[in-house]
Amino acid sequence: MANRHIGEVSASEFGGGVVLRLDMAGLAALEDEFGEFTWSNRLFLGLSMVSASKMNAVLKASLRNNKGTLFSSGDAMPEWPLDKPFVLLAKKCQDAITMAIYGKPYEEWAASTNEPQEADDPPPDGAEVL
Repeated sequence: MANRHIGEVSASEFGGGVVLRLDMAGLAALEDEFGEFTWSNRLFLGLSMVSASKMNAVLKASLRNNKGTLFSSGDAMPEWPLDKPFVLLAKKCQDAITMAIYGKPYEEWAASTNEPQEADDPPPDGAEVL
């Protein structure tokens, strides 16, 4: 079972106990591979910014077996089931990134970035607004 408190996202489609969990090394590996950029800008655009190469990179940096070990450090990477759409995998990759950076799944993070801002208090009587 995925532990949300440490940023895990369930990836049970790959097998029992398999999760996605990015740590600092994983985030650094993604930055090394794709260059320095702001994840939030890409995430804000949603699934349109998720490509196969980025999903593969996120999997290499975060897919962990039921012992918590990265598959890329020994075990053969499991295959995504052919009967499952890739959009589901893309959402899991987005969740892994936002869980690592912001501590919440993508949809929860996106909803909080779109919340209306509180209006500033009006200036006291007679005060000018610059």
